Amino acid sequence: MLQHAAVAEYSVVIPVHNEAPGLDELLGRVRAVLTELGCAYEIIVVDDGSTDDTWAHIQKAAEAGDVFGYRLNRNFGQQAAICAGVAKAAGHAIAIMDGDGQDPPEVLRDLLAKWREGYDVAYGVRRRRKEGILRRSCYYAYYRILGFLAETPIPADSGDFAVIDRKVAEFILSINDRTPFIRGLRGWYGGRQIPVPYDRPPRRTGHTNYSWFGMIRFAVNGITSFSKIPLRVAIYLGGTIALAAFAYGAFIVVRKLAFGHVVGGGSQGWTSLATLVAFLGGLNLFMLGIVGEYIAHIFDSAKRFPVYLVAESTSRDAE
Repeated sequence: MLQHAAVAEYSVVIPVHNEAPGLDELLGRVRAVLTELGCAYEIIVVDDGSTDDTWAHIQKAAEAGDVFGYRLNRNFGQQAAICAGVAKAAGHAIAIMDGDGQDPPEVLRDLLAKWREGYDVAYGVRRRRKEGILRRSCYYAYYRILGFLAETPIPADSGDFAVIDRKVAEFILSINDRTPFIRGLRGWYGGRQIPVPYDRPPRRTGHTNYSWFGMIRFAVNGITSFSKIPLRVAIYLGGTIALAAFAYGAFIVVRKLAFGHVVGGGSQGWTSLATLVAFLGGLNLFMLGIVGEYIAHIFDSAKRFPVYLVAESTSRDAE
């Protein structure tokens, strides 16, 4: 359950991993926006197993009294770090933003304004991105594929940058998913939701902590968490191939009985047969991999490991 250890109207949750060079500037910008709004606030920074001096910067920032830091035992992943921050949040409205500065703190004004109008979720939608063309193209394709496959509405080009109401945060934490996908859970909740377009700037310092392998793993987790279509595709595709193979087999038998001709007799047809066998073998392994992803979700849930572990905090209990 969420903690109510402090009186705050707004909580801002920022997961970070090796973001020491730009963290102080980011916190300064967040403070400026929240101070301008004139309501009680808190900033919760979750160090997701950084190997640089990020934690030292968080401890220094916490001396001002409006920043609360939590250091996780190891790198559990951004989604788990978000859950850790949301679990510690005390605000009625909880903002979630990246720690790399690409989610402009100034957009919080618009997101929080929508929350004050009565929306349960106000989420940022990226109009323009400053990454390379290959990465932008991959993001574009992924969100369209996810939107097509997911049985839960997940808006295109929307990340975790959002303001959620406390009841939405309570719902997300109640799921206790071992591999949480925050934007999917947010979409599943429903309620009153509204997009807030913004331009996503490039990183000011450092480089992205998401490798291509990490991006693929995150994408697969999002699809398998909120769509059963890949499993159904495996069924339909397997059935189609089986029917095609049966029809082709029947064709060979009829042709032999009627005309005495064996299709691909002798050494003819070896290349096409080898290609077909390789194709079906690869397809079979691919489908087994899809099934394996779903079984892995069940396996992780059955172990009931915690989503994250807090090693220490700057002031509050690290439980």
